[in-house]
Formats: sequence, C-alpha cells, structure tokens
Amino acid sequence: MAPTPAPPLPNLLPADDRPPLPPQAPAGWRERLGQSLAGRQGAERFEALTQRLQATEQRLALAERRLKTLFESSADALLLCDAEGQIVACNDAARRLTQCATEQLVGTACRSHIDQAPAPGGDTTLRNGEAMVHREQGNVPIELHFEPLPGRPAGHPQARDWLVRLRDISDRREAQDRLVQLANFDSLTGLPNRMLFRSRLERAMRRAERSGRPLALMFLDLDRFKVVNDSLGHEAGDRLLQHVACTLTRCLRNADSVARPGEDSPYTISRLGGDEFTVIAEDVGGADDAALIAQRLLDALNAPVVVGDEEVVVSVSIGISLYPTDDVDLERLIRHTDMAMYRAKQMGRGVFCFFSDDLNAAMSARLSLEGALRRAVERGEFLLHYQPKARLADGVITGVEALLRWRSPGRGMVPPDRFIDVLEDTGLVLPVGAWVIRTACAQLAAWDATGLPPLRMAINLSARQVRHPHLATHVEDTLREYGLAPHRLDIELTESMLMEDSDATRALLADFARIGVRIALDDFGTGHSSLSYLKRFNVNTLKVDRSFVSALPDSSEDRAIAQAVIVMARSLGMSTVGEGVETPAQLQALAEMGCSEVQGYLIGRPQPADDFAPWLMERLHREHLQRLRLAGGGEPRVTRFDIEYDSEVDAARSAVERTVTLWTVGGPSLESADATVPVSPVVAHGNHGPDDAHGPERAHPPRAGDRGDHRSAVAAAAGPQS
Repeated sequence: MAPTPAPPLPNLLPADDRPPLPPQAPAGWRERLGQSLAGRQGAERFEALTQRLQATEQRLALAERRLKTLFESSADALLLCDAEGQIVACNDAARRLTQCATEQLVGTACRSHIDQAPAPGGDTTLRNGEAMVHREQGNVPIELHFEPLPGRPAGHPQARDWLVRLRDISDRREAQDRLVQLANFDSLTGLPNRMLFRSRLERAMRRAERSGRPLALMFLDLDRFKVVNDSLGHEAGDRLLQHVACTLTRCLRNADSVARPGEDSPYTISRLGGDEFTVIAEDVGGADDAALIAQRLLDALNAPVVVGDEEVVVSVSIGISLYPTDDVDLERLIRHTDMAMYRAKQMGRGVFCFFSDDLNAAMSARLSLEGALRRAVERGEFLLHYQPKARLADGVITGVEALLRWRSPGRGMVPPDRFIDVLEDTGLVLPVGAWVIRTACAQLAAWDATGLPPLRMAINLSARQVRHPHLATHVEDTLREYGLAPHRLDIELTESMLMEDSDATRALLADFARIGVRIALDDFGTGHSSLSYLKRFNVNTLKVDRSFVSALPDSSEDRAIAQAVIVMARSLGMSTVGEGVETPAQLQALAEMGCSEVQGYLIGRPQPADDFAPWLMERLHREHLQRLRLAGGGEPRVTRFDIEYDSEVDAARSAVERTVTLWTVGGPSLESADATVPVSPVVAHGNHGPDDAHGPERAHPPRAGDRGDHRSAVAAAAGPQS
C-alpha cells in the first residue's frame, strides 16, 4: 500500500514577504481601469502588468518550494502548530522521531506527543528546554524549542502560529551519562570511586547526626596484593580486584536482605584505588555490630579463588571508625580509619582494628618521626657503625657489617628498630640506602689506604631497594669509583625478598652474579624457608639467625636446627655465619658444628669507623705478640714510643686501662697476669664506646695524629713479623 502523501503545506511565507493587497478602491474603479487600458497604449500597459504578475507568482512558487525543501530536509524534527497547539504540518524527521505517520500527527495536539516536567511554579505548559517524546519503543530525550511565526491569523489579532523544533539529544545524554560514570565510578569494578565516596560519606554523616544512630566507616586493604600482581601479572590482579568487589557486594547484600527486607541498603561500597576498598555502614548499633560486619567480610574474602591457573587466598586488613562517636569531621574520620587499617596490618594482617585515642597518639608520633627523618636525610644526620666478623678456624677478622645509625639533635642516638621500618614505608630508604652503599665502600677504601688487612664489607638491602631498577648499576659504579674488588662486597638479603621470586628480584641477582658481588641470606630459618630458591639463586652465604644461637648449647632443638643449616650450606658449597654470638659456650658449639664465621658482641660490638681501625690494629698487635710468645717461648721486648694526641679527649681515653679477654677453642694455655686462657686461635672481645646502646662505655685506644702511622707504630712495638 502506497504511503499517504503529505497534505499541501500552508502558506509558509511571512506576511511581510507576500505581495501587498491593493488599498480599498473607490466605487467605479473597474470602469476607470477599463478606460485606461483601452487602445494600444492600454494594451501595452496590460501586457506589462500581466508579466509582472506572472514573475511574482513564479518567485512565490520558487520560494515556497525552497521553504518546503528546507522544511522536509531539516535534520531536526519540525512541527507547525496553530494558536491552539494543534499540529498543522510535520516534516520527515518528525515522523521518524515520533514513529508516527503524517495523519497520526496532523490534527493532534502537540502536547499529546511530548512529556515535559512541570516548571518550578507548577505550570505544565510546554516551554523551551529538555523533554521526552513518547513512542512505543521507548521515550527519546529531546531539546524543545518554540519559534513564533510572523503575522496573525485573520480575525485573531492575539493568536499566533508556531514552529516547534524537536532535536534528538540521545547521543548527548549518553555522553553525559558516560562522563558522570567515569567521574564517579571505578571503571574496573563499577563501584563508586573516591570522589563519589566522599560525597556519599558526607551525606551519611549528616543523616547519622540527625538520627543519632552511628555509622561505621571501614577501610579494607588487600594483604600482599603486590605479590599477586608481580607474580601472576596485572591482568590477574585486575580479576582479583573484581572478585573482591563482587564478594563484598554479595556479602553485604545478602546480610541486608535478611536484616532489612524491603528497605534501601544502608551499605555503600567504594574502591578508592589500587587495592583499597571502603564500606560505609549506616545505622549500626555500635562497635559490636561493626565488628560483626567486619568479621563477616573477612570470612567471605578468606575463601580460595582461582585466578588464571593459580589458586589464591585473599586476606584483608580492616580499619574501623565510628561516627559521631569519634566526634570528628570528614577529613579526620577518613584519617582515623586509615590509621586503624595500618594498625591492623601491623597486628599480623587478616584482622580488623578500631580507631582509638592511643592509636591516634601513636600515629601522631609516627608522623613526627617521618618529618624528623626527612630532615635527617637533608641534614646528613645518619652514620654507619661497623661490627666485625671473625673466621672460626683461626680467629682472623675477615670483614665487617655496616649498620645504619641515626644521631638526631632532638632525640639523641635513635635505635635502628625505631626508624628502619619508617624509612622503608616512606621511601626514604632509597636515598639513605644509596648513601649507605657509597659510604661503606668509601670507608673500605680508606681502611685499605691506611694499611689494614683487606676486609669484606656486608651491606643490608631493603625490599624497596631490591625492586629499584638501577640498584645493580649503582653498586657496580660505586665499586669501580673506589677501586674495590666486587667479591669484597657482601649484599645481605632476607628470605622474604627471595620468596617473592619476582622478575625484578631474579634480574637483580643475575646482575650481582655478573658483577661478582657475593650474596648472603640473612636471618635464615626465621621465615618461610625454601630450599628451591637456594638452588635457583646464586647465594654464597647463609647467616644462622641469632634466635637459634642464643639458646646454644643448652637447647637441643636450636642446636639441631643450627646444625642442619650448617650441614646443608656446606653441602651446597656455601659458607655460614653465626649471628649474635655472646658467650664462649655459643662459639664452642658453632665451632663443633663446622660454622665458617661468627659475629656478635663476643667478637666486637658495632662501633664508628674512627674507633674500629684502632680496635682492629690493637687486636692484630696482640695476636702478633702471642704468636711471638708461642714461637720463642718467652716475652718479646717491646719498644715504647710516644704518641701526639689529636685532642684532650683522646688523651683522656688513653689514660683509662683497657682490658682484652683472649680465648680460643682447644690448644695449650698461656699464663698471664689476669687469668689463664687458651691461646690459639685468638679472638679479642674488645671494649665498646658510649654511643653503643647495648654496651658499657669504654676507653678507646690511643689514636695517632696521622692515621697512617698506626700500623708502623704497632710494628715497631712488636718487632719483626714471624
């Protein structure tokens, strides 16, 4: 069936463009016109008038065709409406937009096809602005615009015809909705993002104030999420985050459907970014209700989930704050909840923790410490102490371990366990760690220049340093700058660093092996010890943790563990170092097990570089004297000499009597003025300075004005080498 043709359009020309009508002619005008047109001259005038009339009609027809073409080809839907709001004509775009034929539009009220919200005053008259067009397959958003047509209908001077333009804004509305979605919701999980979270939390706080029933704000942080990201890839990490979002939503929705059927959910779940999620729980009864919700979330997330080809168990740490119980503003409520979350991580992870005033005080102290550490980096307040390591076979000092110390102007000498973790958390460990590497290597080169025997330098690395892409280059450049052989540098790592087994860790250890730097595994046996990474990675030394050494030789369990570590290391071609040796009995036990080296207060406490060199030279001098006694059977003749001291402090130190205990494992005895002790091999348990928090004050050995004179002075006193 052919479509119904559109009815002819009304006269679309504005009244001002139409030919003017002649004024009201007086009676008898026809006779006078006929007389004027009579004759030849009249015929010519008639012909000209006819031509003018035809030209005008042609122009009018052309203008009407043009207007009709414009009307029909407009991309916007156009409706011609009379003064009563009835549709007089419509174009093709209007028929497509409304999905109505011409006869379904013409003659109907414009209001019947358009829905628009009432004006603020309640007026329902259609007006310029956004509206909706009714149609069977769903309403369409439009932008509505009314344009009055010039001229007045005959007999109705107050009436006016209208041109109504309807513009489809579906694409614009979708783009706006998309922008709103991107601005307020997380693209990965679909949860509200940080901006929308803050807005909803602010509204929830106002509702809690009005109702008097508290809300609980919870911060959830995934534990060890970085391990999943690094080992399985970022795509697996994204799937894990989506799983967590779905689990949280399902868990709270199920609980809410039981507790509050038919009501709006009081929970708002958001993702702040990374692996951090939040839950706003409104209308809770108190801390007990909040604890039940947190425990339910922990239980729901503790179930294993398959990510890729791996099964992963997710655990979270949750911090909780209550409002208005804590009586704070939005910013402090967020900060308090964040503090509680970090406290939960410190408690062992996989737990929840409420904010408290004590926690606030601790975190304030932590912030103060962070600021002081930043200033310490800028002002150079850090220094290194060096603790010696001795070879068990002959008692020779083989190397030292560089230990970081902080001398704060306001806090004094701060123990390492007070600030090392803060350096790691804040990222300050990177510049401080680079300074440690350079300073330790520079000190080793300085000792070489004074004539001390070649020592090995052990440096501890943090997890953040291990992940730095340029660490190996920095170590290699530093060794080259100070002319040190790479095998004289021991890099100490912990088991947890190797357990991550990331690409960065493997690449770093491969670079260290290429450079020739030795790798020592610190605190072996205290973490998740795995024999597989000992095989995969080029580890040279295992350090037996002090927790196994401290109970020797009495604890059979610790003895068995230490023995197993030493035997295993020896079978793999690795050396071993016993840490924390404080008594001869512990040393005797480690010697019987075949331990390679020992380190601890029995050998020497950590001490500044200026004190270590004289301590080591004194030790070498005494060892040489004992060798002479054993070789010659008598006391060597000692030449006395004078030393010019650098300061009154050094002179005062020299006046204090120094005591050195000499001991060995087996062998003959040597009579001395103080006691009878074994003689070979010799290890000196020296005196220790006042800066050491673990030991008594000591008198330092005298120091010559020229540091290079120490070795010659000792040689002159001891006589020729045997």
